[in-house]
Amino acid sequence: MNNKYQEELNLAVRVAVEAGKFIRDKIYRHKVAETKSCLSDLVTEVDRQVETYIVQLIQQHFPGHAVVGEEQQGNCTGEPGGAMTWYVDPLDGTTNFVFGLPFCAVSIALANHDVPVLGVVHDPFREETFTAVRGGGAQINGSPISADSSIATLERSLLVTGYPGNIAKRPRMHLVNYKQVIDRCNNLRALGSAALELAYVASGRLTGFWEVSLRPWDVAAGMVLVEEAGGAVSDLAGQPLQLTEYVDIAASNGLIHKELLECLEWPGDRSNRE
Repeated sequence: MNNKYQEELNLAVRVAVEAGKFIRDKIYRHKVAETKSCLSDLVTEVDRQVETYIVQLIQQHFPGHAVVGEEQQGNCTGEPGGAMTWYVDPLDGTTNFVFGLPFCAVSIALANHDVPVLGVVHDPFREETFTAVRGGGAQINGSPISADSSIATLERSLLVTGYPGNIAKRPRMHLVNYKQVIDRCNNLRALGSAALELAYVASGRLTGFWEVSLRPWDVAAGMVLVEEAGGAVSDLAGQPLQLTEYVDIAASNGLIHKELLECLEWPGDRSNRE
């Protein structure tokens, strides 16, 4: 058992579960949403309230750490990329939440010099808390989990992807060969929460995942989960994933990773600002 970051893990689990209770209580009673970059890029007061709660507690317990939150980037403290940086997505799957679909999560990660070392993804509707600390394995509600170890080909794989909320980024997703992926895999899903989708890859419920133009708080916790569960995470060109402003990510059980990347046919190193 890896006891490193235990204090940070305990706090992250506690605040994620408490935040999840608030989200669960509000999903069928909260219909007011605002837009950010475009009409499909939604945010609610619940996002902001949950993030404020999480950020305040992190700052209270770890005042020397930087905190990067999705909704309050300008109000967060410290220098991202420093010795210790938290990445907080208070409500991953806001569109699902707004439409009353109970598939969203609280995602909290801690990075050491921009390498994620701790991840917590909490699903308030199934009361499932996925946790991982670098070098300590991955768990769900305290029980060990692992990526699927039986599926080694795309034709047997259940894959998942997502679509950028910012419509300006959507042309990038068409750089992937969707037709080839659909023709070659067992089936393809789009569930609407990258954090939970990564947790599902880590727990063997999904075989592989990719998405373009995500933000670091969308993936930081999930990538720790997948890697600690024995899976693989990279960018779409197969290179180590970096927590840059925008992130193109592929994750899998590891056995299909090479075939998945080849099937996606990502056209090399392209700027996320295209």
